[in-house]
Amino acid sequence: MSHRLIFWILPLLLAFSVLAGACVTPRTTNNGDNAGNANNHGCAEGLTWCADECVATFADERHCGGCDLPCPQYGVCLPPGTCVLECPEGMDECPDLCTVLVTDPANCGECGRACNTGVACVGGQCQDAPCLETVAEAAPVVLPADIVVVVDNSGSMWDEAESVQASMVDFVGALTASGIDAHVAIISDDSEGDVGVCVPAPVGSGLCPYDENLPTYRHVVYKVGSTNALELVLVLHGEYDDWQRPEATKTVVVISDDNSNLGAQAFYTQLVQLDPTFAGFKFSAIYAPYDMSYWDCLQCELNGTCNTPSCDECCGTDTLLNLVCTPLPASEGTVYRELVTMTGGVSGNLCTQDFLPVFQDLATAVISGARVPCAYDVPAPPEGELIDYERINMDYQENPDVLPEALYHVPGGQGACGPEGGWYYDDHDPPSQLLLCPTTCSRVTSSPEAIVKVKYGCSTIVR
Repeated sequence: MSHRLIFWILPLLLAFSVLAGACVTPRTTNNGDNAGNANNHGCAEGLTWCADECVATFADERHCGGCDLPCPQYGVCLPPGTCVLECPEGMDECPDLCTVLVTDPANCGECGRACNTGVACVGGQCQDAPCLETVAEAAPVVLPADIVVVVDNSGSMWDEAESVQASMVDFVGALTASGIDAHVAIISDDSEGDVGVCVPAPVGSGLCPYDENLPTYRHVVYKVGSTNALELVLVLHGEYDDWQRPEATKTVVVISDDNSNLGAQAFYTQLVQLDPTFAGFKFSAIYAPYDMSYWDCLQCELNGTCNTPSCDECCGTDTLLNLVCTPLPASEGTVYRELVTMTGGVSGNLCTQDFLPVFQDLATAVISGARVPCAYDVPAPPEGELIDYERINMDYQENPDVLPEALYHVPGGQGACGPEGGWYYDDHDPPSQLLLCPTTCSRVTSSPEAIVKVKYGCSTIVR
């Protein structure tokens, strides 16, 4: 080959090599001159080439642990390349960000709980438009009253049964005159029994022995023993539950010269579990205030002082047994006294034999107890919308001058209420009522100025 040919070929080969080199992508493996790097861009040992610079991926918030792996806001990159949050004071830490849980709609109240689109987070609760409210206020509302009266039909109650019959008309009359729609049910034997009851007109029909006069007066005919009055209120519930009104205040009255086999707390708990509309009910009783011995009354008879002020009022004449001076009580009514104290009811002394004053006091108590109800119908949703049982709330104000407070929903029902109280749905599917827990019902009904608001439209606040 001539030198002239070589002279022309060498420049061509050189140019080709330059062009070929410009089209080759740099390899990303380590080279011998810069061992420990991830590429061939001349980075110092331990650094990594990311995009257009050498980066310490073990400490760079933009490339933490690798290229293009930025830490979130308020994140710090710590060796060997891990993002760690350092939230400022006043912010809450979630797994991948710092936020304020009381106002963040994506983490409302707790990390990961997001509000629906367009719904704001207020106080840690998702809220959109103001809630539509159904309001029941105590002042202008007089609730109906359902009263269940149980009369002991044992032989020693002969004289007391007559007093009950005579007092019942005045009792219901006092309630009616106050403007209260009162329903009274009596659990007792009828007048065909020795110690049965037949209530005269206009409360009863007066057509003895079948004196029932609906809807005002219902007579559940059953012979009541000396010690089973409370048990019969539970056992015979199905005989009078269709007569009562869910929204009505509830009162249970027992008239007995004996005590109860069933304890006070057991009765209270079982009745409310059986029928939640009895939550907050009042218990009243006419019962024996203490035990009396036959000897005490015999002394009065021997002294000719029975039925006089000098003899104990619990000694008296038993017309059925024709005993001139005998103890009127069979046993002290300790269970009844406990229930009256527990519920704030009215006590009456069985030994006086004049029950009208007691029934008048009871009528006054029922009238003054006309409060906001402990059961509320589920409000209808706005027109064109479906009911959403997770968007109903209740507020309570003791009086109009204080700020409302939230009543929390108790998903577990009445059995899960606990001392904190709250509200729960009834057992219907779908629910038809919101019911106050016993402690909340007692609290709400204790204020004559109470205001309870049932609000539809906001996410339910759960305890």
